[in-house]
Amino acid sequence: MSTFSQWLILLRVNIRMMRVKALVAAKRSRLMTGTIVTFLIGYMVAAYWLFSEGLEYVGKLPAAGSLLSDRLIFVMFFCFMMMLIFSVGVTSYISLYRNRDTRWLLSLPVSHQAIFLWKIFESAMVSSWGLIFILAPLLAAFARIREVGPDFFLKTAFVLMLFLILVSAIGSALLIIAARWFSVRKFLIALALVALVTFGSTLKQGIEDEKAVKDSGLSAALTFQRVLHHTNASVNRGVPSAWLSNAIIDWTRPYRHFGLAMYPTLLLSNSLMGILLLTWAAKRWFYQSWNRSLQSAAYSAQRKYLRSRSSTEQILKDFPRTPLLARFVGRPIGAFSGKDFKTFFRDPAQWVQFTVVFGLLAIYSSGLRQMNGEMNQVRDLYLVAFLNLAVCALALSTLTTRFVFPQFSLEGRRLWILAMSPLEMQSIVLQKFISSTLGSGVLVVIILVISGYNLQLGARDSFFFIAAITLLSIGLNGLAVGLGVLFPNLEESNAAKIVSGFGGTLCLVGSFIYILTFILVLAFLRWDVFKDGVVDIFWYESTKSQVGIAIILGLTALVTVLPLFFSRKKLKRLEILANI
Repeated sequence: MSTFSQWLILLRVNIRMMRVKALVAAKRSRLMTGTIVTFLIGYMVAAYWLFSEGLEYVGKLPAAGSLLSDRLIFVMFFCFMMMLIFSVGVTSYISLYRNRDTRWLLSLPVSHQAIFLWKIFESAMVSSWGLIFILAPLLAAFARIREVGPDFFLKTAFVLMLFLILVSAIGSALLIIAARWFSVRKFLIALALVALVTFGSTLKQGIEDEKAVKDSGLSAALTFQRVLHHTNASVNRGVPSAWLSNAIIDWTRPYRHFGLAMYPTLLLSNSLMGILLLTWAAKRWFYQSWNRSLQSAAYSAQRKYLRSRSSTEQILKDFPRTPLLARFVGRPIGAFSGKDFKTFFRDPAQWVQFTVVFGLLAIYSSGLRQMNGEMNQVRDLYLVAFLNLAVCALALSTLTTRFVFPQFSLEGRRLWILAMSPLEMQSIVLQKFISSTLGSGVLVVIILVISGYNLQLGARDSFFFIAAITLLSIGLNGLAVGLGVLFPNLEESNAAKIVSGFGGTLCLVGSFIYILTFILVLAFLRWDVFKDGVVDIFWYESTKSQVGIAIILGLTALVTVLPLFFSRKKLKRLEILANI
C-alpha cells in the first residue's frame, strides 16, 4: 500500500470521528450550538461591514488611496504568513513529539511518512481555519470595493489553498530540521541570536527615523513615506505572501492581462515542491528526530534525578522548610501551583507563545509615546486609550482561551489521582482560576501602566483603565476555567486540539461578547469626553455613572461566578471522573 493510500485511510477515519463528535455535541447542547452559529454569522456580517467601511475610507484618500489599500493587503498576508508558520511549527511539535497518539500510530503497520504527513496536515488545518474565517469577509469587502466578478472568489480560493500548503510546508520543514539537528541549548541560542538581531535592527531603524523627523519635520509626505518604508518586507518578491497578494490585486485590475498566471503558477510549483520535500524529509529524518526527542527527554530526566538526589539526612533537614507560596495558601495548594508553574515553563510551546504575545503588546504600548505628540484633542487621546484597552483585552481573551481553558483537560487520565488525594477537586479548580488570574492580570496591568505613562493620561485615568483591565482579567479567566471544566477533553494531550473543540469555541465567543459589552458600557460612562471634549474628574458621582459601574461589576461577577459554580456542580456529580 502506498503512502498516499495510508494517508487517505487516516483522513477517512478522522473525518468519521469528527462527524460523530460534532453530531453528539450538537444533540447534547442545541442552545449553545445555535448561539455559536448565530454569533459566527453575526461576526461575518459585522466584519464585512467594518472592512467595507475601512477600505472605502482608505480608497478615498487623495493620491494614495489605491496604493495604501494594496499595501494593506500585502501587510495582512505577510502577518498571516508569519503567524501560520509559527503556529504550524508549534502545533506540529506537540502533535508529533509530545502526543501519545503518535506513539500508538508508530506501532501500527503504517509508514512513518504517512503518519508525519497526516500530523502535519492535521496541524495545518487546526492552525489555518481561524485565518480563513477572518479572511473571508475581508476578501468579500475587497472584491466589492474593486467591483470584480464571481470568478475572483474561485481564483482566490485556489491560490489561498496553495498559499496555506506552502506556508504549512515551510513551518513543518523548520520544525523537523530543528528537531533533527538542534538540541534544546542550540535552539535557545539560535532563538536568542534572532531576538538580538531583531531588537538591534528595530532599534537602529527607530533611531534613524527619529533623526529623519528632527531634520525634516513630520510632514504628511514624510509620514506616508515612513509608513510605507516599514512595510517593505511584505512586498519583497521572494516572500510567498507577496505572491498571493500580487495575484489577488492583479485580478482586481481591469486592464492588467500580462503576467496574471505568473504568481499562481509560482505558488503551485513551490507548494508541490514543499510537499515533495516534506515527503523526503519524513522518510529520512522523522523517525530519527522522534527517537532523538525521546532520548533527550530520558537524558534530561536522568540528569534532573541525579541533581535532585540527596541523602536521607538532607531530606529530613530540609523537610520543615515551607515555600513562600505555601505559607499563604497552604502546602497542598502551593505544591499544586508549583506543579502548574513548572509544567508551563518546561513546555516551550506554551511559554514561547505567551512571551511573544505579551512582548508584542509591550512594544506596541511603548510606541504610543509617539502618538501623544500628534493628538491635539482630548477625545482623540481617550479614543486611543479605549482602543488600547480593547486590544489588550482581546489579546488576553486569546491567551486565556489558548492556555487557561485546556488546563483542566491536560490533567488527563491522571485526574483520578487528584480525586483520591486529600485536596478537593473544587479547590484545584479555584487554584487554577487564582493562579491564572494573577499570572495574566499582572502582565496586562503592567502593559496598561506603560500605555498610560506614554499617553500621559494622569494618575486618575490610568487607574480607571487599570481597574477596567483587572476586572476583564478576572472575568476572562473565570470564564475560561469554568468552561474548561464543563467541556473537558481528557483523552487529548494537545492543547491546540482541545481549544479547537466545541468548548474552546464557546469560550472564545463568550469572551468576545463579554469584552464587547464591557467596553461599550465603559465608553458610555465616559461619553462626555467624546461628546464635549472635556474631562470631568468627578464623573463617578453622577447617577448614570453609578448605574454603569454597577452593570460592569455585575457583568463581571456573572461571567466569573456562573461558570465556576456550574463546574463545581459537575465535579460534585463526578460526571468527569466517570469518563476517565
